[in-house]
Formats: sequence, C-alpha cells, structure tokens
Amino acid sequence: MQAIVYPPLVYAGQGRLWGVVPEVVGEIQKLVGDTSELKETPWLRGYEQTRTKANQALFAIVRIPEREKLFKWVGPVFGEGDYFFSRKGADAMISTLDDARKVHRIAVRKDGYTHQALLAKGFTNLDVGPSYESSYMKLAEGRVDLVLMGERTYVYMVRSAGLDPDLFERTDCKFGDSTAWLAFSLDVPDEVIMKWQDALDSLKANGLYKSILDRNFAQ
Repeated sequence: MQAIVYPPLVYAGQGRLWGVVPEVVGEIQKLVGDTSELKETPWLRGYEQTRTKANQALFAIVRIPEREKLFKWVGPVFGEGDYFFSRKGADAMISTLDDARKVHRIAVRKDGYTHQALLAKGFTNLDVGPSYESSYMKLAEGRVDLVLMGERTYVYMVRSAGLDPDLFERTDCKFGDSTAWLAFSLDVPDEVIMKWQDALDSLKANGLYKSILDRNFAQ
C-alpha cells in the first residue's frame, strides 16, 4: 500500500508516516485483518502503479470523474472546498472561473487533482510542475498568478513546503468541493473493497474517525 505526502492527511519523516490517513488506514486494517505495510511514494509513481499494476492501493487521492473508472474506491476520508489562492497584495480580482481563466498562469502538479480538474473545465493557462511545493514556490515568487488549494489543508501544505501561509490569500472564487478517497487497483476483489468500506463507515459511526480528524487538524 502506498501513501502520498499531503499534510495533514499524510506526513512523512524519520522512516514513518503519520496523519489522518495513516491513522484511519491503521484502524481499518485492525478491523479487516490486513497487515500490509503503508509506504511513502512519489505522486506520479504511485498513481501510475495503482492505475496499471495488479494488487495496488494508493492513499489518499481526490475522486473526480476523470479518475472514476481507473480505480476502485473506499471513502471518503476527507473533504473540503477548493479555492484559488493568490499572492497577498496581488492586484488581480478573482471572483469567477472566467476571471481565473484570464490570468497568465495557474500552477498545477502534473496529473494531480488540480491539473486534471482544471483541464476538464477547459483551462489552458496552466503552468505544470512536478509537485505542489513547486507550485507554491512559483506563486510566492510571482512567477504564476494563482494556485488552486483546499481551504482547510493549504496552511499545512504551504508550511510543509517551508513557506509562510501569510504570503498567500484566498480569492473569492470557489472552484468546487473535493473529497479524498482510498484508491485500489481494479483487480482488487469487490469483497475486499466492501470490507474496507464497512470498516471505514464503522469508524465514522463510533466517533473514532472524527477524533482522528480533530486531533490532526488541531496541530
């Protein structure tokens, strides 16, 4: 099983993973009797392996129509609203998607959720890079005009990139709502998917899921 670093959903350091997703996955594993190890993976490698190889799992990624038939899904494990963020003090007024389409450049991670979702909406002004960190750095340095970020996670992501969240500000333009899910390769049996989904639902019902979420977002 593979995990992508995405604070506060997944942190990595000193040979271990922690955060919302590792904790939730660990609790699910206890319930379903799974002992697979959760390992950190680079985004593109994990995405391609889960899409093309057998018996794979990738945690957690945003579920969007463009990915629907590529994986089997368990979730959601997290949700938030996504807004365009600009560098603080920028002159551009971004209130609508048409406003965002008119800026010079919007930074995205290659084949990431924002890249695929903006392409699907017809955006052509995308500056494609290898990571979210590079996107935030470009925005901080004024090399791009906007980055699409989650309203709850952006502070953690920006800090993880070594930047001050006060360098950025949220525009009035909400792109939409997104949810992060556990993705499995298509060969994984439906019975396994159902067991994992039932286990996640039980964590939500008994309050353990909420306590994990609250603890990680209180940091």
